[in-house]
Amino acid sequence: MPSKKVYFGLFLILAVFFLIMFSAFGIQNIRQGNLESILIVGDNTTWTYKDRRWGNVRYTSSLQQINWTKFHVFEDNKELGDYYLWHDDKWYVFDDDKQAINVSGKLLAYSGNYHVKVLDFQESTVDDYSYVYSVLQENGLSTSSLFSSIYKVDIDYDGDSNIEEFYIISNQFPLDFEADTTFSIAFMVKNNMIYYLYNDIHTTQGLNGCKPYYHSFVDTDSDGVYEVIISCGKYSSEEPIDMLYQFKEGAFKLLISNQ
Repeated sequence: MPSKKVYFGLFLILAVFFLIMFSAFGIQNIRQGNLESILIVGDNTTWTYKDRRWGNVRYTSSLQQINWTKFHVFEDNKELGDYYLWHDDKWYVFDDDKQAINVSGKLLAYSGNYHVKVLDFQESTVDDYSYVYSVLQENGLSTSSLFSSIYKVDIDYDGDSNIEEFYIISNQFPLDFEADTTFSIAFMVKNNMIYYLYNDIHTTQGLNGCKPYYHSFVDTDSDGVYEVIISCGKYSSEEPIDMLYQFKEGAFKLLISNQ
């Protein structure tokens, strides 16, 4: 029969194991469960994050309750600082003296009980079409398709010190050609694998689709991995569709949109 020392040793090993696991995962889970924030994307999207759930702030009365709240403000994903926001037909930005601050670029702002990190990035031209052709063929589209928008963003969004490539390809709203099939596709390439974010294909002509672009890369839940905000401009509407994506379990999942 094992001695008391053996049982004590096993208990001690288990106790240390559970302590390590709790330190590695439990504390982080508890911390993330306590995170609360308001995220503003452009002039038409206001999201709330609480209890690990996302929600839309849509009604004027709810937006007015946010007026004169101090936010950490970014323009074109570059940090501006802490300013008051006030909503009427759009979001207006004011300093501590209630003097208006001109923000003409893409607006991103947050207010919360934790620091939200935002990555700056640049769009670049696509020189190697290998992945573009693979995506076109995989979706039954011609590799000779013309584009009204095609570019990529090279960025380390998950903190692994490797650069991922985020592509946008679209033939929506062309000025100098017509297409029987319209498409707008956003995808990432990592380790030579293709992961889709947004994929919209129509086999009828018209102006009912939308043209996507990468708005921001934001660590919304403070886990070191950045979520992706894609905005999609519609021909018949001034208000873009804003979508927040998270990479989880080997695929990008839509967390929330403003629609």
